[in-house]
Amino acid sequence: MDFSYESSNKARGAFRASVPGLAIKVKGYPDPFSVKDFSVNGLAFSAEKDVFEVDIKLEVDLVLGKKDILVGITLEVIRDIGKGLMGCVFVDLDKYQEERLDKLVLEIQKRMILLRKKKGAS
Repeated sequence: MDFSYESSNKARGAFRASVPGLAIKVKGYPDPFSVKDFSVNGLAFSAEKDVFEVDIKLEVDLVLGKKDILVGITLEVIRDIGKGLMGCVFVDLDKYQEERLDKLVLEIQKRMILLRKKKGAS
């Protein structure tokens, strides 16, 4: 059995989450860049104006606070959203990296559901 779903909005084809403290460390840059939101397909991060060109590939580590979540992943900048925000997609993820991203997104979704339930109960 095969199932597929075509999203009418390719830019938002997957659930996106915002996590305080989530950042990327870009190889060759000393300071981390704050991640605005991310999904299993990609992320948006805050960068200095015109620091990154569209179509450039970046080797990054995904970090939460001081903890490395995923290391050595490749992002491709696909869009300059404006105001220093860069839209990226994950490129050439191996199976382990895909599974880690899936798990992270699912964990965040679970926590968001629990928070909504708590707000509804109060």
